[in-house]
Amino acid sequence: MKALFSLLGRVIDAVRVFVGRLVFVLMLLLLLVLLFARPGAPQLPSEAALVLAPSGAVSEQLPVPSPADLLLGPALPSSSVLQDMVTAVIRGATDDRIRALVIDTRDLLSISPAQMETLGNALELFRDSGKPIYAYGESFNQQQYALASYADSIMLHPMGSVMINGFGGSQLFFRDLLDRLNINVHIFRVGEFKSASEPFTRMDMSEEARTDAQALVNSLWTRYVDKVAANRQITPEELQAYSDNFAERLVAAGGDMARLAFESGLVDNIAAADSFRRQVAATVGVENGTFRQVHFEDYLYATAPAPAPTQGQVGVIVVQGTIMPGESGAGMAGADSIVELVRMAQADDRIRSVVVRVDSPGGSALASEEMRAALAQLQQSGKPVVISMGGTAASGGYWISATADEIWASASTVTGSIGVVGIIPTFEDALDYLGIGVDGVGTTELSRSGDALTGMDQNVQTIYQASVEDAYRRFLQLVSDGRNMSVVEVDRIGQGRVWTGEQALEVGLVDQLGDLEQAIASAAQMAGLDNWEHVYLQRPLTPGEEFLMRFMDTVGASQVVSSWKQSMVRSWASYPDSALNAVLTSLPQPLRQQWQAMMNLLLPSQHHASDRLRMITICDTCLGLK
Repeated sequence: MKALFSLLGRVIDAVRVFVGRLVFVLMLLLLLVLLFARPGAPQLPSEAALVLAPSGAVSEQLPVPSPADLLLGPALPSSSVLQDMVTAVIRGATDDRIRALVIDTRDLLSISPAQMETLGNALELFRDSGKPIYAYGESFNQQQYALASYADSIMLHPMGSVMINGFGGSQLFFRDLLDRLNINVHIFRVGEFKSASEPFTRMDMSEEARTDAQALVNSLWTRYVDKVAANRQITPEELQAYSDNFAERLVAAGGDMARLAFESGLVDNIAAADSFRRQVAATVGVENGTFRQVHFEDYLYATAPAPAPTQGQVGVIVVQGTIMPGESGAGMAGADSIVELVRMAQADDRIRSVVVRVDSPGGSALASEEMRAALAQLQQSGKPVVISMGGTAASGGYWISATADEIWASASTVTGSIGVVGIIPTFEDALDYLGIGVDGVGTTELSRSGDALTGMDQNVQTIYQASVEDAYRRFLQLVSDGRNMSVVEVDRIGQGRVWTGEQALEVGLVDQLGDLEQAIASAAQMAGLDNWEHVYLQRPLTPGEEFLMRFMDTVGASQVVSSWKQSMVRSWASYPDSALNAVLTSLPQPLRQQWQAMMNLLLPSQHHASDRLRMITICDTCLGLK
């Protein structure tokens, strides 16, 4: 009996081991299937509406996701890529299966005037093909309506509205707060119109800054009004009056915003979403209870062309966000990351020329110069460099562009702002107020000068001011060399002054007005390429990142904790100081973006010692623009 039980035990153990190993093998096979399985391209119906539904803040390129993003989902709302939308619209214009286009602006948070101009050109091409464009909204803000205005028919919900507020915005000024906190902010600047330091030294805008900012928004507003009015076949004066007299006209319309928009010629129909679906379905047919449709991202995937032999490639490098030392991150273009991409392009024999897509208000002068110097080395290697300016390419954004072989901009690009400012806070009075003494020893006159805890004497102030003036002279010389202008001419259009792309062409800061595709074609021509493909350069994923990306993308697990992540991660993503975070998150989006960018530059970080001069070349007007 004992032998029987012993045998039975061994059999049970063997079965347990076998089952455990079998389960392990099956789980391993399942994991491999999840990792390497690829969904097939979506099947396009014989006729459908292409749905253009941008989400988030329209970007030039999606960043490489971090492991935290892969596990927890992105820290910011998803955003659509401008060039993806443009490509889908242009491709759909000649595709017989695409019978119409639907504009859905519900999830659009922001799009720059220059990006709107580029996307609008693609929509005009689609409309010229003879296919209808429809738009529907429960409400439209100014940016959303600019996009919807390209539609042949706009339908608005009966309780909806069209709000066109114009360009502008408010700025926070902290001089009195800093005085109450006994914090001294030392400013070293060059440029009559360079106003980045004003929030720390004033309680309102200087006349120079006001004049420059007003001229900029006036120019952008004129372009907006002219284009939207032309799209809706009304006069610019009628559109201006709609915004100026909105309150009075709304009272006359009995408070009905939808009726006011209809009577003003801004929408064609007032109806609920079901009516809109029936309207579009009459053109493309019905499927699953709604009109037959395909999202622009699915359409791009389904219609991706097969690789074709080419003479070479045009590399595209995106510089997006505030320019900083170190690695790129959300809202920041890191010099180390960009320089690495430039060197990749230089080492790759398949890449014959490079287009740098710049969408940045500037940032660190040193980081800007590191990027520009890397591009200059690329040019010296025999590969042309062409700059394509997005919504903003000012200050440091223009610094990195100045010596390129050619510069393209959109008419609504915000550029220029050639100037330099240095900012450093000191806390000697605050410490004295708190009853804290600071003392020490040194071996030279400079040993303890400029310490953030002890303040700075005239000697150190002279050093910092001389450094800023030297940076400005370098900036002027770079622009002079790159644009074939005298230093005096550059200084005349510099001094921190901001220009639109159209104005920049007139004063010689850019060579051509056009979009990214035109800049790529020009770069290919410079390289002697008759047929080419363009490739976006990004940092290669590490094996671990690639594993995580494939796994999380396949199983969709990042969505499981997205709600938890949004409440926890986002509030700590930018600054660990919860009090500062609470203030920033309570601000309107344009002000929040402006001050997050400024704080990235001014507050101590892993890149800056606390007593180091923050020498920046940044367009604060661009940051506050909406």
